[in-house]
Amino acid sequence: MSKQSRKLGVVVLVTGLCMNLFCPSINGADYMQKPVKLVVCTAAGGGEDMEARGIAPYLEKHLGRRIIIDDQPGAGGKIAMEKFMKTEPDGNTLITFTLPKSVIYEYTDKVSFQTRGYTPVLAWSTSNQVLAVNANTWKTFDEFVKAAKTKTMAGGISGGHSQLGGLMAMDALGIKVNWVPYEGAAGSLAALAGNHLDFLITLSTSVVSLVDAGKLRPLILFSNERDPYVPNVPTSKELGVKVTPIPGIRGILLPPKAPPAIVSVFEKALSKAVAEPEFIEFAKRKKMLLHPLNSKEYGKAIAEVYPVVEQYKEVLNR
Repeated sequence: MSKQSRKLGVVVLVTGLCMNLFCPSINGADYMQKPVKLVVCTAAGGGEDMEARGIAPYLEKHLGRRIIIDDQPGAGGKIAMEKFMKTEPDGNTLITFTLPKSVIYEYTDKVSFQTRGYTPVLAWSTSNQVLAVNANTWKTFDEFVKAAKTKTMAGGISGGHSQLGGLMAMDALGIKVNWVPYEGAAGSLAALAGNHLDFLITLSTSVVSLVDAGKLRPLILFSNERDPYVPNVPTSKELGVKVTPIPGIRGILLPPKAPPAIVSVFEKALSKAVAEPEFIEFAKRKKMLLHPLNSKEYGKAIAEVYPVVEQYKEVLNR
């Protein structure tokens, strides 16, 4: 045996020992029989919970382990995120939430977690934001901008992702806004439909039913590509609005420092789950925009949010 071959054998042996130490029984019967807890940072019934319950059966199928949904609402998900930061990375606990919400919390609240400290596995869906107005007011985005240059607009916003998107858009357009905060999208949608606001910034899927009912009109989609659920709405790129689109991204992460072997197991199972025809049909019914990101792409997306939030941290903290 050559000297190089002996060195290679030692490396393989050491790697194997490390895997046994840090990933015990990853393929063993005991490990495979343990259920996996999937933490959702909201109460049951919300969008994050709906998507988690939608993907769970297909993840179970390809993982070979039972998935238990654990809704942990409270403080907008901050409590669950802080707890997850200290969770053992043994492959028994996962978490799902909507990026960039967690990164915004890092700049606006005293939290003990870092989103980039979690271990990304796979993201499956994105969501774009729109600027919508009452259907009885402006018909085009140009009309809205011209009116906004003559007065201070009343804008509805529900915090987090929508707040960041709204600040970025209005800053790019040079429009002054009196922001009216709401706990969730439902309140701002009702206020706009009742003509109590001039406009709102929210997820595109949130406005579909009221648009179909003829009560609201989306004027611009903050994205580089059109959204199939609001296909007639022009994008910020098309309209020449220089704003960096920050889509909402939903996926699954492991705790910090999860071993590559465990990440690989979940990434493979999730990639197969997302490709299941039944899950794709589920996504269409729920108006989910599927856009899978593997672990490296997901990690890159998380990293890219930080400089954007950093730029607007002072305004976010007002």
